[in-house]
Amino acid sequence: MSLLRSTKFVRYFTGAARTLILNSAKTAETNILINSKALIGANNVLTRDYATSKKTETLEPLLQKLDSEVRRFGRITKKDIDEVFDEIRSKNDITSSQSLLVIRCCGELVPEELPEQRTLLVQKIWNVLTERGIPMDISHYNALLRVYIENEHQFSPAKFLDELEKKGLQPNRVTYQRLMWRYCQEGDVEGATKVLEKMRELNFPVSEPVLNALVMGHAFHGDTEGAKAVLETMAGAGLEPTNHTYTLLACGYAKKGDIEGVKSTVEAATQKDAYMTDKDILDIIEHLAIGAHEDKVEQLFPYLQKSFGYNQDVCNLILKLLNKGFEETAKKVMKTMPKVANVEDTPFKGAFYVKQLMKLNKPNDEVIRACKELQEEDLVPNAIYIATEAALQIGRTELAQNLFKELQKEGIELRQHYFWPLLVQKGNEQDEEGLLQILRNMAAEGIPVVGETLRDYVIPYLIQKDTPQNVILKLQIANVPIIVSARNVMVALLELGHTSRAAEIALQYHPRGQYALIARPLLNALFKTRDIDSFVSILHVISSRPPVSNVDEDVTDDVQKDDKQSSVEVGRLVNSAVRILSKPDLCENLLQNIYSKGLSISTESAEAIEQYLGENMTTKLSELLSQLTSSDLEVTPVQSIRRESSEPPSSLQLEKILQHSKNKGINTKRIQKQLLSAYIRENNVTKLNNFLQEIKDSDFEISPSTLAHLYEFYSQNDEIDKANECQAQILAKYPDFKLNKFKLIQMAFALVRGNRYDEAIQFLKDNKLDEDVDSGFMYNSKVWQLLNSLAEKKDAEKVKELTNVLIENNYIEPSNVLLGPLIKVHLLKGDVDSALKEFEACCNQYRSTPWKGELMKALIMKEDASKLQWLADLSTQIHGEVNILHDLVLAFVECGRLRQARRILETPGMQTRQRRLDDACLRYVEEGKSEYLEGLLEATKELSYIDRSNIFYHLLVTYCKADETDKAISLWTILQEEGEIPSDKFLTYLGKHLKSKKREVPFVIPNETPNKVITKKTESPKTKKTSLTKAEVSNNIETLVKEGKAAQAMDVALKSIADGLIPKSSVMKFMIKTLAEESNVEKIQLLSKYANENLKRQITYDDKLTLAIFNRGAGVSHVDSILSALQNATTDEDVQLALQKFPRSNALASIMTNDELLRKCHTIATIGASKGHLIPANLLWMEYILADKEQEADALWKNSLVNADGIIFRRLLQESHVRNESRYIEKLITTLQSNNHISLGSLGNVYSRLINLHLTNNNLQEAGNVLKKAIDCGVSSEHFNKNCVNRLRAAFEAAGKEFNYSI
Repeated sequence: MSLLRSTKFVRYFTGAARTLILNSAKTAETNILINSKALIGANNVLTRDYATSKKTETLEPLLQKLDSEVRRFGRITKKDIDEVFDEIRSKNDITSSQSLLVIRCCGELVPEELPEQRTLLVQKIWNVLTERGIPMDISHYNALLRVYIENEHQFSPAKFLDELEKKGLQPNRVTYQRLMWRYCQEGDVEGATKVLEKMRELNFPVSEPVLNALVMGHAFHGDTEGAKAVLETMAGAGLEPTNHTYTLLACGYAKKGDIEGVKSTVEAATQKDAYMTDKDILDIIEHLAIGAHEDKVEQLFPYLQKSFGYNQDVCNLILKLLNKGFEETAKKVMKTMPKVANVEDTPFKGAFYVKQLMKLNKPNDEVIRACKELQEEDLVPNAIYIATEAALQIGRTELAQNLFKELQKEGIELRQHYFWPLLVQKGNEQDEEGLLQILRNMAAEGIPVVGETLRDYVIPYLIQKDTPQNVILKLQIANVPIIVSARNVMVALLELGHTSRAAEIALQYHPRGQYALIARPLLNALFKTRDIDSFVSILHVISSRPPVSNVDEDVTDDVQKDDKQSSVEVGRLVNSAVRILSKPDLCENLLQNIYSKGLSISTESAEAIEQYLGENMTTKLSELLSQLTSSDLEVTPVQSIRRESSEPPSSLQLEKILQHSKNKGINTKRIQKQLLSAYIRENNVTKLNNFLQEIKDSDFEISPSTLAHLYEFYSQNDEIDKANECQAQILAKYPDFKLNKFKLIQMAFALVRGNRYDEAIQFLKDNKLDEDVDSGFMYNSKVWQLLNSLAEKKDAEKVKELTNVLIENNYIEPSNVLLGPLIKVHLLKGDVDSALKEFEACCNQYRSTPWKGELMKALIMKEDASKLQWLADLSTQIHGEVNILHDLVLAFVECGRLRQARRILETPGMQTRQRRLDDACLRYVEEGKSEYLEGLLEATKELSYIDRSNIFYHLLVTYCKADETDKAISLWTILQEEGEIPSDKFLTYLGKHLKSKKREVPFVIPNETPNKVITKKTESPKTKKTSLTKAEVSNNIETLVKEGKAAQAMDVALKSIADGLIPKSSVMKFMIKTLAEESNVEKIQLLSKYANENLKRQITYDDKLTLAIFNRGAGVSHVDSILSALQNATTDEDVQLALQKFPRSNALASIMTNDELLRKCHTIATIGASKGHLIPANLLWMEYILADKEQEADALWKNSLVNADGIIFRRLLQESHVRNESRYIEKLITTLQSNNHISLGSLGNVYSRLINLHLTNNNLQEAGNVLKKAIDCGVSSEHFNKNCVNRLRAAFEAAGKEFNYSI
């Protein structure tokens, strides 16, 4: 039926002609509804509007990106909208105009998405905006209407108008125009009639959109004659149809397949100077395809002008055609696209076409066929490659692997990383077999699986649900070499902190080498676990050489080179490990274990370790470092760790062999030489002396090297005379033979130990070395032990003399380590001045600064500023100003002089060396010096150029290790107060600690949720200017609340917070409590946009909002929403979010008489308790007691709370005092005693409150009885509240009674 069959319409149009608004074809009103190009312009206007309003830091660039995409391409992607949506959902700071722009971007501007998906998107955004309380006017509803129309969404215009009426919004002309379009879109004559009548009632002028709607209504439903009649009516009213009007009519002909009608309409428009644009012709082509007349599409190509922007219009049309399944038409239209000069700047590489095919989830064969055709027709030359990339991105594993084969057919080499997205997909799907099959496929294609692939994309999934050994077996079956699997499984275990399990893999499979790969995870694992044995076992395995049965002479040099390189690598790892362990006893354990494996370290590493240990260096550590640098060390074969054959034969074994050889008459010289070495190795002085006496009369001749060895042996064992005998024998037989200086130092040390100091000095002088000889670490270590032994005896003169003798006679080169005893001896005597004098001499004479840090601390403690400055100036000449300033900072911090440390850090131009601070932090953690870390944190406060994240983290670790959980949580609060962003490492460590202590985690632990929210560091409220003080603002708010103007008080509070000044939390709490009592939900919700989580907790925001909702009478829907959210929760975070809204105190008390609501709350509490969240059950249990529902209370206690680690009962105590009812507290005591986890401190608190209640009522005897019961239960004086017992004792004395309670 024609919409113009009624004369009513004719009269309406004729009468309205006098007041007609002649809208140009370029007006925004027409364009928004019909022309997407104009829609671009409309969006630009919106963007300009929003740009002049209040901006947000994070949303603005996203919205600007939307605008830029629309300008360039005439479309945006769903990903762009999703980014904006995520930002809106995580923030509350979107403005009204910004929200309008976001709504308008959910229609035809997203052509890649199906209309139904676009509608779901806009509805999702609309719901969030509504929940956030974003102010929305009629323009927002009109924008929503436009999106619905563009998406052809089925909705009821009548209900839409009802919704506007409920919101108190008045529909305007645009609203009715779009409702009119909707009715015409559906061909609803009656509905269109009603809208027209309503517009006539309101005297709304007829604009072009109304007339175009009528043309569309007729033409799109097959009544092209009726549409032409509308055009005639327009002409009769003095109106000229525009190109858009003709386009709608031509689209009607196109749907019918009347190509002649289309052509005549296009020509008629041209004759009327209403020239159709390329976009208009493309719209007609789209309707030809929709009407199943694709064969006639090419007849319209001659009408295309291909003006500026044509390619983008074609892209948009192609996306819509593909969505509707018209691939042939899409390809035909694509061929009309002219080549552009710079294809890199446009999407005309055909990628958009292929990616859209992928999004439509077409079968694999169809996708491959379509891509081949696109390549054959030269529409998309790289279609297969593009499709492969897209398949990997969206996780279509099977399709991707099929496309890999197509790529190989085209001669493209497959790369390792092509398979990574597929592995991730299978891992996320927990498809183990699929994961392993991909590895098999890679091997079949000749692509060896590398370690990076295994570590990052395979092993993490497999190791979650199987043993490491089984994982290696599975990888072996998947054609991964066993040694590659074992090495990377070991690394994965180390990264997880499973050091002992990693060591098991190392010992079982022997993955040698690869220091660069293993070093970092191995050291990190040591830092986490302190498992020295496992660390050394792994280091032993990777350092060992493969067993070689027959070693040719030709490879000897290579083996020696490998050994040297190994000692360098091992040395680096051991050096780092020492810095991690830090404590001397742990370092000694480490070095002893390293030595037991026969591993050697480089001299450079040993010196670095000695330098690092400084004053913590012990004689034992020095000896171990000497042994580890020895060239005589042999790495113990890993395969033979427990075999006797791996060790040299013992003296006992050799004695038996010697006796056996003698009995057989075999030459025994070789065995005797081995036995002599065994006695020396085992340090068996008695047997050695006896053996030497035994062979003295034989023909066994001791070589000079053996005699020198014996000389050293006797020196070590303080057998000075025997050592001298050995030396005499050497000189008698070999006058030119000289003992090396290590053995000379050994003798001098023996003389000093034997209290023959003067002889030692003379000995060293007599054996003066002719020239400097390079000294190894072992030698320098022995010299330090000699000097340190005198320093420990506080004999300064001997230390000085011996040092000089050693230097003057070329025994040593001066260094900080070897000169250290010169300073140490004076500090041990408390003689700082002499230490400084000696320090100056070292600086001037040797350019060394021994024991600099200890001297600094000594002067700081003496508060001798002038000498400290002198010391710093002297050291600066050697080490430079920056290094010395750092030394001073740490010295001041360790002495508790934080103000001075801060002054240094604030020195203009000072360049902070973060590594120095990090090393100090590690040392403090190992020593448990939380006070040093606290000092360093305070000293660096608000110094933006210093990265304090590591200081916070190390202090957190110290607190957690000391089990100081409250301090750990307060550290997180301090981070917020100071505007610092906690690192993921910090939050993860604190979160795990809180969970281990069964404490609430007040933040999202990183990597536990799919999306990580990253926030930018915002300006501290303290830095913003405000005309009022915090006290003044708080007083204003409090006054307004007391005057009954709580809503106005909230406005003042919000403005203050927006200006950067947060009122007192107590006043804020008073204000929202009053608003809650007034049921003013909206005002309380406004605060959510401004208050952070910390402030919300302080003012109990969620509780007050819930109370307001209950007071309004919406408690039922509120509880229903909690129950629904809880039942649908899939993660622990979802559970927490749902339970945060559980009613408390007065709100919960108000439902005690509502059985249905109470039952639902009981269900919520029970579900929450079953998931480990006990607070709702705890709250409900208290209300049961206060409502005298003892049976329900006891049941809930028994089922959910009897084994709880902690119980909250403050409200119960408060209400007991308010009601003056001691029975509630007595009930509480009886119940708490059934829980074995309740501390005596908690019981003491409850008993104290009961005693105070009795004292308030002058029930002295009852109070005394309560005290006696408490004592009988094990409660002692420290468990009672302060002054409780004193108050009771005073009351007894005042009543003239004796206080006979033993407490």
